[in-house]
Amino acid sequence: MVKIPDKIRKVLDFLGNNFSGTTIALSIPSVIGSMIYASLTAIAAVISRSLWLGFMTFFYVIMVMMSLTVLGNAGRSLFSRRKRYTPEENYKRFCYRLIVFDIVFGITVLFFHFYGLHKEYPGYTIYITAVYVFVKVYFAVLNLFKAHRSRSLTALSLRQINAVKAIVSLLILQNALLSRFGNPHKDFTRNFNSVSGAASFLFILLMGLIGLIRVKKRRTS
Repeated sequence: MVKIPDKIRKVLDFLGNNFSGTTIALSIPSVIGSMIYASLTAIAAVISRSLWLGFMTFFYVIMVMMSLTVLGNAGRSLFSRRKRYTPEENYKRFCYRLIVFDIVFGITVLFFHFYGLHKEYPGYTIYITAVYVFVKVYFAVLNLFKAHRSRSLTALSLRQINAVKAIVSLLILQNALLSRFGNPHKDFTRNFNSVSGAASFLFILLMGLIGLIRVKKRRTS
């Protein structure tokens, strides 16, 4: 019988026997799906010459990269004894990055509020995004509650990233629908997108700030 090395056994036990490990294992196909979706929206942005869609795709890609960073740090915390890679330190850095991301995101939404640079998108963009958004939002809400109850900071980071990706994809769908079935140059369209963007900004900001408070409470408890 082949003997499994201790490090590999440790990884397998971690991935199979707790919520955090299961979340990490399921995040790998999720990241691959996100890359495919980002590629399709990037193509649509080029075809339609939409600056808005281009920026939303950029933000989506940033979230995918943050997922990879969280996964990498989770692996380091599994094998490293350095204080820098404890779950609390990893989550604190994630929250700071999330807040910085949100500031850039908010500035972008503000820019489009004043300039309203929107264009009509190819039909397939709406259908692909609609299906993806429905699935993404459903699982993002469901898994976010599970992650909060599990007390796993790694799982919570990954689920919060999925929530942000769901928000960005929802904004993409909303803008595509308004541009295709309404008038993208009317004040209603611009204001509707701006209000949705502002609400998204506040939601992401709250996630980051509450996350920092969570880490501080865990350290003092």
